[in-house]
Amino acid sequence: MTILLLVVLVSLGVVFLWGLLAPRSQWRMLVSWSYRDPHANEPTGSAYTLYRLVAALGIATMVVSGLLAYRSWVDNQPPPPPPPTAVERMWGSPYPLVVNRVVHALGKVPAGLVEQPILGYQAVSGTTRQPVYLFRLGVFDPVAATEENGYIGTDPDTGFLALDTAELVVKVAGDPQCFPHAAVIREDAKAVRVGIYYGQANPADGSNAENLADCNTRASGLNVPVLVPLKLASPLGDRPVLTLDGDPIRQVPVIDQ
Repeated sequence: MTILLLVVLVSLGVVFLWGLLAPRSQWRMLVSWSYRDPHANEPTGSAYTLYRLVAALGIATMVVSGLLAYRSWVDNQPPPPPPPTAVERMWGSPYPLVVNRVVHALGKVPAGLVEQPILGYQAVSGTTRQPVYLFRLGVFDPVAATEENGYIGTDPDTGFLALDTAELVVKVAGDPQCFPHAAVIREDAKAVRVGIYYGQANPADGSNAENLADCNTRASGLNVPVLVPLKLASPLGDRPVLTLDGDPIRQVPVIDQ
């Protein structure tokens, strides 16, 4: 329908412009053939002037109508999405929540849990509370997660955040039916290796332990992104952060708010 309307408008515009610039040529091409003696019936100069005025009015009407239609189309367009925030530019959208738990890292890989891909990391200074934006993010608070059924770490001391004792945050995006249960950290003077493990809530009676592994690790729009604060033996410094297999993890640069 839009293409048909455009064809009609362009055709009318050509006819009007032709009538404005060369009304005699237009009359001879479109009308003269209907007369037995075209030369005897050719319009006068005043008639051609009238043709020009009608063509000019038609062109002006089309231009005004086109401008009004374009303005109406522009006004009815949905507003553009707001620009991404600094947090979204760093970590993606939706922006992550912080696991407000003091993590007690394990030295070996736990059984019955699912290792989550680590999507990025940033160094943290809990003593100076840098980067500042991290300490303003919302807290990840899964309804089913408690310390008794496997939720990672322990609550920070009253008045403090888990970030206050962290040197590193890593991003994971886990199945909404699961939550982080454990972290493995292996560090030396050259590198820091990290693994984050998810599971479902531990059954109160200890049964169906295999359900702990029923957590999706594939990328999904339903996955919940979180930042897990981790305490190291010393500040991260220039050491790279790797997976437990030794693959490099992306360092997320800090963008000013």
